[in-house]
Amino acid sequence: MRRRIRGIIPHLPRTGTDRARGLPALALAACMLGGCSSAVDDVTTAISAAPSTTVGVALEPTQDPAIVIETPLDDSQVASRVSVTGTADVIGREVTVRVLDHEGAELAAIDADVDCRDACPGTFGAELFFFVERPEPGWVEVSGETADGRALSRLPVVLFPRVR
Repeated sequence: MRRRIRGIIPHLPRTGTDRARGLPALALAACMLGGCSSAVDDVTTAISAAPSTTVGVALEPTQDPAIVIETPLDDSQVASRVSVTGTADVIGREVTVRVLDHEGAELAAIDADVDCRDACPGTFGAELFFFVERPEPGWVEVSGETADGRALSRLPVVLFPRVR
């Protein structure tokens, strides 16, 4: 089964001071790679400016008949390495599985193959790693292309930090 991990993104609180924690490392990396210049200062200034408030659309649970998420269950508690399984009737025999925070920001994503032995619908399974600092609401989302367009199923979960 072929899987491509699209990203594992550490979750940071969305406040101006916390978002700026990585700026010294960013500036140092830019200097090391391309030499220090006024362009680095411009980028650092733009990044450290107050973050814009983006008004997003409130996420809603969605169950498309073409994609059925079997695990995890609605409103279940999931920790990092969450297993997502289900069935899908999609073109290309591939779905994208994502873990989102409560605002819809992607914490992890992977493309998973749909096993259609004789014909679709077939089964899919994926394990995703994500990072949160404390328990918080989130979403598991699976999407893929069908003959009728994009299919998307999304269910609410509670995200927990990985216990060491």
